[in-house]
Amino acid sequence: MLTIGLTGGIASGKSQVSRYFMDLGIDVIDSDKIGRDLFKPHSPHLEKLRNKFSDSIFLTNGDLDRKALGEIVFADKNHLKWLNEFTHPLIHEQMRELLLESKSTYVVLDIPLLIDKNGQIPDYLSQLIDRVLVVNTNRATQIERIIKRDKLSKNQALNIINSQSSAEQRLLLANDVIDNSGTLDDLRNQVNTLHNQYLKLSEFAGNAN
Repeated sequence: MLTIGLTGGIASGKSQVSRYFMDLGIDVIDSDKIGRDLFKPHSPHLEKLRNKFSDSIFLTNGDLDRKALGEIVFADKNHLKWLNEFTHPLIHEQMRELLLESKSTYVVLDIPLLIDKNGQIPDYLSQLIDRVLVVNTNRATQIERIIKRDKLSKNQALNIINSQSSAEQRLLLANDVIDNSGTLDDLRNQVNTLHNQYLKLSEFAGNAN
């Protein structure tokens, strides 16, 4: 089965691209959703977060305060490194299980942090994907979207952007690129074009096997 690693900087438009692929009948495995589900109320993984970051990252009802956690880790690269090393193997395991269950012609794996800060794809992720699809947009648009969507300051938005791989690093490893600087119609048309390409690649791979 052909697997597409979908990535891009925060607020680049990956979620909209994923929705367009789903509209075309393609399974999308969302690593962010898996990560959120791992830390639902009463999850056994919450205690390890509490031991690391204290009660300050929890709401009064005991639920994880994701905004508070984000403010901590995006302001301290060591905290972010610890969180990634804790969560990524858990997410990876779930992704492998969902891949095995998929009946889609090809599968899109939505992985925002597919390419790390060093501009590399970790081995455990490279084993899952055949092609890298990067959604690209300019930094000014990213900042504007983050401030509006997440109600963060410009400095907070920049901290998040700077904690991720750069656009140049992502584009260097891209097999395919979607330019999300135009309209939604432009975006959908680019997805449709790639969809047809991926169907042909999937058919070729199937015949080769």
